[in-house]
Order: sequence, then C-alpha cells, then structure tokens
Amino acid sequence: MNIEPFDSKYIPEIVDWVTPLWSMMDYDTEVSMMDFDAEVSEKISNKKQDLDVEFIVRHNIFYNEFALQLVQEKKLQAVAFAARKEEENDALQWLEENRENLSAKEAESLQRVVEYLEHMDAKTCSVMEKDDIRLTLFASNQRGCGSLILQQLEERLRRAGFKAMYLWTDSDCNHQWYPRHGFTLVESEVNENFSTPEKNFMTYIFCKKL
Repeated sequence: MNIEPFDSKYIPEIVDWVTPLWSMMDYDTEVSMMDFDAEVSEKISNKKQDLDVEFIVRHNIFYNEFALQLVQEKKLQAVAFAARKEEENDALQWLEENRENLSAKEAESLQRVVEYLEHMDAKTCSVMEKDDIRLTLFASNQRGCGSLILQQLEERLRRAGFKAMYLWTDSDCNHQWYPRHGFTLVESEVNENFSTPEKNFMTYIFCKKL
C-alpha cells in the first residue's frame, strides 16, 4: 500500500464511489419533455445529478500538502483531504464552466446544494480556532483503508502543529463511524431543506483532538 499526494485523475472514481450515497438527497431532476424524447431527457437529468455530486466532491478537494490517496496494486482505495479555515479552491469556477443546459428548476436545485455546503462549512469554521483544521472529504472503497489513510493524515497534521481536526457530515453518510474512531459530537441540527415529513435530514459537526 502506498499513501501519496492526491492525483486529480481519480476524481471520476471518487464520484462513482459517493454517488449511491449522496443521490438520496432531494435533488429535483425534472426535465422538460417539450423538445426531447424520454431517452435524451433521462440522459440530461442524469448528467445534472452527476454535476451535483461532482461539484460536492470538488468543493471538498484542496490541493495542499494534506491531500492524500491510498493506492494498492495500482488501484485507488481511499482518499482524505484537509483544509485550513481560510483556504479556498476553484470548485465554484469549475461549476460555472460546467452548468450549461440546465433548466431554471435544475439550476435552482443545484443552488440549494451550493448554499447548503457553504452554510455547513461556515458553521464548522465558526467553532474552530486558528490552530484547528477541517477534514473536508474522506472516502474509502476498501475496508480498513479508510482508517489507515486517516491515521497518516492525523500524523501529518500533528507534525504541522494543528491541535484539533473538525468535520461536518449528515445523515446520508456513515456518520456513526466517527464517534467509534475518536471523534466527539460538537453539535447537530435538522436541515429543513432536505427533510421530509417521514424523516429528518440531520447534520453533524465532529471534532477530534490531535
């Protein structure tokens, strides 16, 4: 196993990993049938949802010294990314370059996703100190590899002088994993935008001392 700096060529693979999880969010993928047959409309709708998920991935990737990937036998198995409070990336620029051909309703739905991410990022940063850092994206495709890459990331963060690592997640993700691995729940809340009458959509902020 090799833990090495992240290579952006793996972004499509990460999108494939997380799409089954994140596709449960209430994305509105309605497409007008006026000018397209069913097959074409379905492809456009799927493309829109793919855009949502890829934007979320890119929103959380920061190309710094803490962008790591774990590769085993030339196959990507896990990734982990961390960012300082003030750190920014080019995800919004990428989105503007790739959001053509969306209907007004689709664009509105996508904007809800953008606002949700920005709200939770800001909320997480508001409880952080200057020597804290955020775990922005953490995903694994192989049991055990996630723990290995996270341990390596934590070691690098400690050596860099960070005191605590924060993250936010929600009820569409495996949020139960974090308390079992040394993270403490800081706060949680119901997100009304993605909740349904049958189920609350919960968000969680966790912290782990380094």
